Order: sequence, then structure tokens, then C-alpha cells
Amino acid sequence: MSWFGKRTVTRLDSLETHESASLALQSGASVMNKSAAELWEEQPYLRTVVNFLARNVAQLGLHAFTRDAEGSRERLRDHPLAAMLRRPNEDTTGNELIHGVVADLALFDVAYLMVEDKSADGAGLGLRRIPNSWVKGTESKSAFRIGSYLVQMDESGETVKVAAENMLVFHGWNPTDTRIGSSPVNALKAILREQIHAQTFREQLWENGGRVGSYLTRPKDAPEWGAEGRSRFTRMWSAWSGSGNKAGGTPVLEDGMELKRVGFSAKEEEYIEASKLALTTVAAVYHVNPTMIGVLDNANYSNVREFRSMLYGDTLGPIMSMIEARLNEFLVPRFADVDGVYVEFNLGEKLQGSFEEQAAVLGTATGRPYMTANEARAKQNLPAVEGGDVLYIPLNMALPQQISDSQETEEVTADAA
Repeated sequence: MSWFGKRTVTRLDSLETHESASLALQSGASVMNKSAAELWEEQPYLRTVVNFLARNVAQLGLHAFTRDAEGSRERLRDHPLAAMLRRPNEDTTGNELIHGVVADLALFDVAYLMVEDKSADGAGLGLRRIPNSWVKGTESKSAFRIGSYLVQMDESGETVKVAAENMLVFHGWNPTDTRIGSSPVNALKAILREQIHAQTFREQLWENGGRVGSYLTRPKDAPEWGAEGRSRFTRMWSAWSGSGNKAGGTPVLEDGMELKRVGFSAKEEEYIEASKLALTTVAAVYHVNPTMIGVLDNANYSNVREFRSMLYGDTLGPIMSMIEARLNEFLVPRFADVDGVYVEFNLGEKLQGSFEEQAAVLGTATGRPYMTANEARAKQNLPAVEGGDVLYIPLNMALPQQISDSQETEEVTADAA
């Protein structure tokens, strides 16, 4: 069982494509000699779904919180961890970092963040996304653990060894290796190959195919067509077609003539259905409801609203949970004074509904007004007004003690008068 602790080096420099930043060939993906990155650049449906996932997770915002012994929590705004989440490094915002991580996970099923320790310069910790193509190999401590990663920006650059403790690696499940994921593009090879062939065929058809969509026939026993008759008919037909003055009308053919169609229509070739199938299949592999990315065959207001709620639960929830768990376990402990501190996506803001829905629910739940005038003005970015911090409650909604206090106040005022 010595192989459990055997130290090995895996080099990926010899690969024809370097889209795989994992430990073995099976974690990468290629279709018709195109890497996963090239497929994302060229295939609209793959790009649509990958960007859809990345954009919707990145927009939520990743916040730092602390939880006390009583279970209540408070958002940390001035903590070094919160500052790093807002700006992970000198060149990147928090939104851009999370977008890159989710996009890498969607495309390669593995994403890399390198932890930079600049405490000596007074800058503290930082994070940088390492593109998949930069990771050229690994040094493994055992069958279950990586010792270090070999990172190279380009073929002519220097290879840098990054210790595993300074690399946050997010990856999915792989049935043959616990250290890496397996790109979803592997499951889409057939559908992507079909789309590539379909696009190539349509390009060839437009570039090389004849532009004749129909043709005219004359009966074989029709009288001979003289030069004058042929010229007259040609002028007449030109007026009815192209940019002629009668274009779009119904031409009058000579006796026995027929207008016949050439080739197949998009409907007959089922091009639209094949295109929908491709988009639906790509969406299914990524657990995205096709309605959310433009397949509106059975869409209506009510089900789209429910699909939106499902998006942040069934589709994006597992991705966010993976990111939160790894950051909380391997990044947060590297900061000082982090007892009870954790990071979490601001999911509640996306699911809280419109202002009207919130007002109706909270008003019903409390049975009374729940917001002061200044709190309402703050939501509209308006300045506070004098006396706006008092929560006014109508007498028909007030508690008995409040009614009694109000009556006593009125009596005192009357006596003073």
C-alpha cells in the first residue's frame, strides 16, 4: 500500500491542448481537436449556459459575517476578510473573481485560486485566479492529496511551483480520481460535434450553393420560343422578381409553364428543432431550466417566476455551497480574529421578492406598521427628515398599553392647558 504515500510528478506539457488544468487527461475535454476553451469561444449554446451560471452567481455578492453565542449574526464590513472579498487583488473586483471561478467550474469542472500573502508589505492576504491552461502539472503527496502545482503562464515562461496550501482548488466529482473533476464538455461531445457539422454545412451552403430557390419549366410540346418571345418573358419576369417594380406580386405564366421549388426548407430539414434540442441538452447537462435561457415554448408569467426561484436553489445552490465551504474551511482560518466568522453569498436579496410583496408579507406577519418614514426614505436614497425615526401606529392597531399611555399623555396635556 506504499502507493498511498508515494510522491509522484504529473506533467501536462506534452498535451496537444492545455485546457485541462487537472491531474490527468480524463479531466480535460476536446471535440474535433477543439479544446473546451475554444468550444466556449465558438459554440453559442455552451457559451450562453456557462456565462449564465457565472453571471448569476457573481452578481449575488460574497459577504463576511460573524455569529455570536446567541445565534444572531452581524455582517462584517471593516474586517480584512471583507476587504479582500471586495477587492481580492490590485486588479480584480470580487464580482470578477467569482465570475471566473464559476465559469472555470462550469467549463472544466475545476477552478484555481492562488492565495497571495503580502503581509510583509502591509497588504495582507489576496486571491488571484489561475487559468486552467497555466497549470501544467502537479506533485502528489499521495493518492488523495496534491503536494504542489506547477504553474506556467506560457510555453516560454518560467514554471513556478505553488504549494497546495496556497492554492484553493474547487472541483466536481470524478468516478476515477478523488483529486480532480471531469469537464461537462465530455458529456456534450456528440451534441457539440453535431452543431459544428451543422454550422459548417450551412456556411458551405451559403458560400458555394446555388442561389436558385426555384425554377420555371415549359412543356416539351410547347411551341418554339423565339428570341422576341424569350426577351419579352425575361423582361416580364424581371419586373416580378428581384427589385422590379412588381416584385412581391403574382407573376402570370405562359400556358403550361410551372414554377417548381429546389431544395429543402429549414422546416423540412428540422434545423430549428435540432437547434432547440442542442440548447436544451446543453442546459440539461448544467442543470439549467431551458426556459431561463430562451426556450420559451411553454413559458408563462407564473412558471417563469417559479423557475427563477428554482434557479437559486436547485441550479446555483450547489455551486455556491461548494465555494462557501472551501472558503470557510481553507481561507477564513488564515485571518486573525475569525472566531465565529464565515462567508456567505447574499442569496436572500435575490429571493426576497419585490418591494410590494415584502410590504404585504411583513405587514401581515407583524399586524402593524413595521417601517419608519426615514427607513422608507433611505430605501429610495432620500435624506432623513426630522421626526422620521418615530414608528407611528394607528390606534386601531396599537397594543392596550400603548392606548393607555396615549390617553394619559392626552390627560396630562389637557391639565397643563
